[in-house]
Amino acid sequence: MLFPGASSAGTVIELGTVGSTFDAVDERAEHLTTWATLDQRAGRGRLGREWVSPAGKCLAATVLVRTKRLSEEAIGWLPLAAGLALADALDPLVADRASLKWPNDVLVEGKKVAGILCERRRTGVAVGFGVNLTLSAAELPTAQATSLTLEGAEGSAPVLADAILCGVLRSLGGLVPALGTEALRAAVAANLSTIGRDVRVALPAGELVGRAVGLGPHGELQVDADDRIVDVRAGDVVHVR
Repeated sequence: MLFPGASSAGTVIELGTVGSTFDAVDERAEHLTTWATLDQRAGRGRLGREWVSPAGKCLAATVLVRTKRLSEEAIGWLPLAAGLALADALDPLVADRASLKWPNDVLVEGKKVAGILCERRRTGVAVGFGVNLTLSAAELPTAQATSLTLEGAEGSAPVLADAILCGVLRSLGGLVPALGTEALRAAVAANLSTIGRDVRVALPAGELVGRAVGLGPHGELQVDADDRIVDVRAGDVVHVR
């Protein structure tokens, strides 16, 4: 069994080589059922991007969150809640240095170590995420990426993946009932490294440049641009160095 610890926290279905863990999701499965692999060949991210990962060095997983009793407003918080759960799971491995980048990345010291993508399904939301486990610097796609091994995490890829999955499932189990609450908004805001940073946001109507100053009541990023606050509900955000 590849994920013994995580299996104690929820139903985990171990996959071999797959295109994408999203494609393995069974919408009839129970809440928080998870499909996971260390060999995903055709992962996908936001805006149609590919998530390419060498076999055995990255974790790819998708969790089915059943949403029958959740409002649309609450469901809208899932990407940020999933990011918070993932950052919490990574923190023990990287000396509490994991943080969130709005809306769906997890960083360590400003470099991307994990990404999240949510897809609506008939019975809920498929919450997918990928984590760079033991990649070397030469294997990373960009200079703005990192891996747990490069950030000092100890252990093989299977050991790290099992610890992460276990942490995510335990955290999500507590966070889903809190979706849409002020307590969750405050917890996400406290872990959001985007706040206080100068940002460049790609929007359908053009580019927005300003300073991220807060997180709104619906999870929107609040950007101060030329002394006016703009609520960004969707967009590609770059932290300006």
